[in-house]
Amino acid sequence: MTNAAQIAQRNEDLKDLIKAVKVDVSYCYETDKLLDEKVDFMAENCPRVLDFGKSSRHRYKKFSPEQAQTADINQYNDYPDYICDICDSSTFPEEKYDGIICNAVLEHVYDPFTAVKNLHEALKPEGYLLAYVPYLYRYHAPKDLTFQDYYRYSRDALAYMFRDFSSLTLYSVRGRTSTAFVSAFPFWKPYVEKKIPKANILVDKVLGGAYDPLQTSGYHIWAQK
Repeated sequence: MTNAAQIAQRNEDLKDLIKAVKVDVSYCYETDKLLDEKVDFMAENCPRVLDFGKSSRHRYKKFSPEQAQTADINQYNDYPDYICDICDSSTFPEEKYDGIICNAVLEHVYDPFTAVKNLHEALKPEGYLLAYVPYLYRYHAPKDLTFQDYYRYSRDALAYMFRDFSSLTLYSVRGRTSTAFVSAFPFWKPYVEKKIPKANILVDKVLGGAYDPLQTSGYHIWAQK
């Protein structure tokens, strides 16, 4: 096979990989509902769970004390159980997990491809991963760089990064216009979106882009090994 043929075939394989990814828009304006459902599922079906950054936040209470552990690169007052660099598998706990939570973490890591590989390896066979990554979203690292802000992820990037998982569903967050509003106006999320639950639906319907799966703030990821 010539170089040109190899390149063409690789591109066809990438297109097939991307087309196979399901993007679900049904929770586009109901992030809390989606997270409640997925964390409830893990609490009921995953005997051992590792939560990076304690990113399940208040939902962490759904797990029993012996069921879940936390990992982070920094030490905080009430967590983590393990100081862990997600990009360095040698720092991971030795055990394998039935479920891993990694919400709003992968944009902050310096080597996300290795991080996803490590998450895959840390799961037991048929284990579940719940994650969130931003796509069209503002820079949000603190000024002291306690943690950094490196990457944004499109559907196409996620299809490739998570290619070793047996199943992958992406759940888009916000529509096209509401995504632009959140990025352009810092006040929008805390003072409009939080106080007027249907504000995003309204601006997307009036100005266009409701349920746009590709021009979105980010994606919740539900993957199985």
